[in-house]
Amino acid sequence: MPPFYRIARVVVNAVARVVLGFTVYGEERVPAEGPLVIAANHRRFVDPIIVSMAVPRWVKWMAKKELFSFGPFARVLYFVGAFPVDRQKGGRAALRRSMELLREGEALGIFPEGTRQRESLPRAQAKSGVAMLAVRTGAPVVPVYVGSIPGPLARLRGERLEIYIGDPIRIEEGVRGGEAYRKIAAGVLQRIYDLRPEKEGGV
Repeated sequence: MPPFYRIARVVVNAVARVVLGFTVYGEERVPAEGPLVIAANHRRFVDPIIVSMAVPRWVKWMAKKELFSFGPFARVLYFVGAFPVDRQKGGRAALRRSMELLREGEALGIFPEGTRQRESLPRAQAKSGVAMLAVRTGAPVVPVYVGSIPGPLARLRGERLEIYIGDPIRIEEGVRGGEAYRKIAAGVLQRIYDLRPEKEGGV
């Protein structure tokens, strides 16, 4: 983790604790080094930043290359670990770059649901990419559940933004095929939602 990122993470976390009651459970479960897939639920645009602040690694995220065309915003994206992906070239380019990062020992963030999900809607099916990346690189998958962001009145009642980090999931080697990947991805998504606290509908 670069020094500038480490310092910024400390500052942002301190502000978030005061403003949002930002609280992380299970931070010690994140391996300190080696390739890692961080898999989280996805509700809002700022989720990559929230997850990055919760996980004690410099997490890399893919983002469409068009977002990098605006200088100041591009610098912010690079700062939080984002890398550009050309969607015109399809998913293979994104998968190839993601695998390169994992083989270099980086931590890669991914949302198995694929896109943002409203809390009021049924849970989406998991995309197979998270399983494919883990199987092909041998990287463990760390499930992360991002809780609801409390509004001003909720904060006055003591509610907090809580992040829950689960134990790393080791994927069996030698697994191949679309159906196998889909089953693994579904299992990862279930592990994410198993972290959900009772107050948000968890068990």
